[in-house]
Amino acid sequence: MNCYNHQNTVSVGACKVCGKGLCPECLTDLGHGLACKNKHESDVEDYKFIMDKSTKIYRAAPKNNLIMPIFYLFMGLVFAGFGYFSKGGITDLPFVLGLGFIFFAAVMFIRNKALFNKSDNEES
Repeated sequence: MNCYNHQNTVSVGACKVCGKGLCPECLTDLGHGLACKNKHESDVEDYKFIMDKSTKIYRAAPKNNLIMPIFYLFMGLVFAGFGYFSKGGITDLPFVLGLGFIFFAAVMFIRNKALFNKSDNEES
């Protein structure tokens, strides 16, 4: 492949943003990607930033996927307990809402487990 800007010069790499072949005169090596000189350097830096943040978020996700189910379980127990021990018993609206929260917590937990187990298996 030849340089996009200098048709008679062999390219030594391709821009990470636009994919054009570039010669040493037309490229900037940022250490984590090549970019068109004075054109795509900031975009390649942005890609690096996004990839770094995505990696951190993905690594933290298996721990964080328990936060919402635990919150909904807690709220379900609070509502169900209040509804059950108040004058209405199991027919009281807070008790029914509590059961809904508990059910929703179980569904979220199962879906999160299935999602992360699936993506872990796909990587192997």
